[in-house]
Amino acid sequence: MARLPCGPVAQLPPRRTICRVEPHSGTNRPSPNAPSASEAVPHDTSPQRRDPRRAWEVAGFRRVWAATVLLSLGNWTERIVVGFFVFNQSGSVFLTAASFAARQAPGVIFAPIAGSIVDRWPRSRVLGITAIYKTAILGGLAAVAAYGPSAIWLVFILTALGGIGQSFEVPATQGLVTDSVPKRLRMNAVAVQSVGARGIGAFGGLLSGFVIDGIGAPSALGVGAGAFVAAALATLLIKVQRTAPAASVGPGPENIVAFWRQLFRQSYLDLRLLFGIPAVRTLLIVAVLVEMFGFAFGALLPSVAVEVLGTAGTGLGALNMMAALGSLAGVIGLSVLGDYEHKERLLVLITLMYGSFLVLFASSGLLPLSMVLIAGVGMSAGAFDAMQWTLLQRNAPEHMRGRVIGGWVFAIGFGWLGHLGLGALGGWIGVQWALGGAGVLVITTGIVLWRISHRLRPRGEPGLTAQG
Repeated sequence: MARLPCGPVAQLPPRRTICRVEPHSGTNRPSPNAPSASEAVPHDTSPQRRDPRRAWEVAGFRRVWAATVLLSLGNWTERIVVGFFVFNQSGSVFLTAASFAARQAPGVIFAPIAGSIVDRWPRSRVLGITAIYKTAILGGLAAVAAYGPSAIWLVFILTALGGIGQSFEVPATQGLVTDSVPKRLRMNAVAVQSVGARGIGAFGGLLSGFVIDGIGAPSALGVGAGAFVAAALATLLIKVQRTAPAASVGPGPENIVAFWRQLFRQSYLDLRLLFGIPAVRTLLIVAVLVEMFGFAFGALLPSVAVEVLGTAGTGLGALNMMAALGSLAGVIGLSVLGDYEHKERLLVLITLMYGSFLVLFASSGLLPLSMVLIAGVGMSAGAFDAMQWTLLQRNAPEHMRGRVIGGWVFAIGFGWLGHLGLGALGGWIGVQWALGGAGVLVITTGIVLWRISHRLRPRGEPGLTAQG
């Protein structure tokens, strides 16, 4: 496999050098995932208009949307059922938080590799294989819940294995979403896809609560596995062409060891390269902090439902439903804004709102009030993620959009530290005090981000001296 000469790379100090893999230069054969003329991404020359349906007008995007929404249904079901099951079996706030941490921790290792693979293989194929893999994981979790409920350690192992799949799912999803529409519609497309994912999450949250109380956790996990099967079938209909050339897949099967060695090496060189871009570095650091202290609320929600609000599976499902409805409202708001110019200011506002709603939710002891406040938390969480994905892909080189989302999954993989820390703190001083303190830290992060938000403003089209 040919290599380009080593040389300085843009966005890094001149003394650093990185060898880049030369893009594939074989025959001009059409990709098996190439769209037909009617499905190709249209060139958008129309005047800017704030219409949340603009991305929906693209046929390729609608197919991506359908597959990813089905995946979201499976993910929401798995997260809610596993959290409730662990707390119900152990009665431990810490172990419940640890089950959420187990899902995220693998991203620290696998996310950079996943980002590189997503930029090298057909993204729809990666997404389909991931859906099949997660079906098997949920089948294993259902078997443990049905036949070995005391073996909580098996739940942790399977949840961690499922987290590996998440490392591939997120960059493949976001790459397909932004590949399927013209460039100026990307913020709208990310928001519309998030609307579907959050909306189905509201349905899945409520459904999971009723199923847990009615026929048990194994059946609820079976519903999630069915959603993953449907998602795998839906990916077969996706035909979206990349907006940038795919990187070389490297040596063939006869050099499989060399291929994986090169892929591991290149993945971490890519990660270092991305951290050399000031805006990307700032966004990823903010993602780590908000994931540790903000998104940890999901890990403590089963404990809040039982210990603070005195409810069970149905109440937990209702809280998750309201959080998902809030997320839905947040991303609908972003989709209406369209290609809003001052995205960095919007991210600051969302971060401050996130921390404020967490503090208010932590101080509530009434179920009706808590349902309203958790909707505010969910609204902020959904909008935060969507803005992160939009800003990261705006500031990354075009041919590295899969890898920059892989870098985001890598960054939030450190969220397990916050989950475990808040779980331990909640068991010591109470979940309300732990959540309130986490909200204050998110507000602090928003204030610091406001002071340095100028780093997130675009300074021309980001680029590199060579494609990866």
